[in-house]
Formats: sequence, C-alpha cells, structure tokens
Amino acid sequence: MFPQSTILDPLFWMAFGALQVLVFAGANQWAKQFKLGMNWWKWTLAGTWWASIILTIAGAFTLLGENEGLAGWYFLGFVGTGLVIAGAVLLRVLIALKPKH
Repeated sequence: MFPQSTILDPLFWMAFGALQVLVFAGANQWAKQFKLGMNWWKWTLAGTWWASIILTIAGAFTLLGENEGLAGWYFLGFVGTGLVIAGAVLLRVLIALKPKH
C-alpha cells in the first residue's frame, strides 16, 4: 500500500475497516430514512456496487504497493470513475423505484 512506510499502511487498513462498519451500520437506516423500500434485489445491487468499489480501491493500491504506480493510478481512475457513475445511476434507479405511499 504505502511502500517504505511502517505506520501509514496499518492506519489505512484500519480506517478502511472502520469505514466498512460505518457503511454496514448506516445503510439500512439510510434506506429507511429515505423510504426506498429496499428488497433483496435492491440490496444485492447495492452490495455488489459497494464490493466493486472496495475491490477497485484494494486492487489499485495493491498495484501501487507492487511498484506498478502507473497501472494503479490508471486502474483507480478508469474503473473508479466508471463505478462512481454506476453508483449515481444505481441511486437514481433506487429513487425512481421508491414505493409511493
């Protein structure tokens, strides 16, 4: 992750793990607050998107850690940008399919 660093690497992965806990703890409350009417396939889409984001970040920083800096930044830039756009589309779909009460 961070070559030649003894403190930044563990701090990054601890922050990354803490982010996971916050996302899992808050996702259900967030969906209830916005009354998205989440069901199994919506959770599956959201979970797949989140897993893709996590794998992209981990893969990109693994490449950076392997001294493949250019490949890591390209991977993060191209795939990450695509996933951010896909996330915006997914959010738009979730809002559009919100049950009307």
